[in-house]
Amino acid sequence: MVQAWPAALLAFTLLANFASPVLAYAVLLAYSGAGIVALRPPLRRLRAGDLAVVASSAALSALLTARFALTEHHPSPPSILFVAVAGVVEEMFFRGILLEREGVLMQAFYFALAHLALRDPISLVLSALLVPHYLLLGMTLGATASKRGFHLSAVFHVLYNVLSTQHMLAASPATLAAVVAADAVALLLVLVYFYSCPNRKPHKRILPGNCL
Repeated sequence: MVQAWPAALLAFTLLANFASPVLAYAVLLAYSGAGIVALRPPLRRLRAGDLAVVASSAALSALLTARFALTEHHPSPPSILFVAVAGVVEEMFFRGILLEREGVLMQAFYFALAHLALRDPISLVLSALLVPHYLLLGMTLGATASKRGFHLSAVFHVLYNVLSTQHMLAASPATLAAVVAADAVALLLVLVYFYSCPNRKPHKRILPGNCL
C-alpha cells in the first residue's frame, strides 16, 4: 500500500483543486494513517528546547511577512480548525511516509507541487510563484521530522498555518521576497539547532543535547 503514494498524491491534488478540499484531506488522512501503521516511522522523544525552537521558527516565518499584509484577517473557528487539521494530515503524508522513502529534498519538492492551484491559468501562475516558499518550508519541516519525527514537524506546521491565516498578503515581488527570506531564516534556525553538534562547552549551553 505504501508504494501507492503517487496515486494518493495525485488523488489529493485533483480533489483539492476540482472537487472538495475536505474530501481531499479525508482521502489523504485515510491513506496516510494506514501507511504510518504499516511503516511505523520513528517518533523520537522530544528534548528540552525542541518545542521552543520549532514554535519560534514557525512564528518567525509566519509573522515576518505580516508587515506586507493588505489587511488583518479574522478567520472563523471552523476555518482555523481546518488549516490546523490540514497541517497534521500533510505531515503524516509528506514527513511520515515520503520523508523515509524519498529524502528531505524530494519530499519538499512533492510538497511544493501539491500546493499548485490548477483550477485556472491565473491561479496556476500565482501559485507557481510560491513554489520556492513551499520548497523551503518543506525542507524545514523535513529537517525537523528527520531528527525528531513527524509529530514535531506537525507542531511547526499547525502553528504556521494558524498564524498565516491572520493576515491577507499583497501579491507583489516584495511580499514574495519577504516570504522566501523568512522561510530561509526559519530553515537556518532549524538546521543550526538540530544539526550543529559542537564539542565546545559554550556551544553546548546554547544548543543543549539537541544532536543524536
